Amino acid sequence: MRNILSSTIIAAGLLSSSQPAYADNTWACEVLLCVSNPGGMLQFSPCVPPIRRLITHLALGKGFPTCTGGGTRSVKYQKPKNGRNGTLTITYDDGQRQTYIVPRADQLPPPDPNPEGDFGDFR
Repeated sequence: MRNILSSTIIAAGLLSSSQPAYADNTWACEVLLCVSNPGGMLQFSPCVPPIRRLITHLALGKGFPTCTGGGTRSVKYQKPKNGRNGTLTITYDDGQRQTYIVPRADQLPPPDPNPEGDFGDFR
């Protein structure tokens, strides 16, 4: 649990940084931040675009994005089967594992008409 909180804090810091970052690493850290949120990966509306992009990315057969500052050792994605959601198992640097349910595209809320929202308590 401590590692999840640390990952969340690190990713939140990366998201709120005023310095430019590489787009792919920023997106990967946004995904890690949203996925590791104990309230669910879609609890905060700013998580919808990166999670929507993640689902499209995975549906195209691409791998899970890598966040260099997230404290993760490995990520294993299990594709959806028989109408069930996919799962994502993250192994953290300290050996702890956490499995998350990845929603299907039809389970996502509609796109936010104001995508400039903020991460609420994360900032």
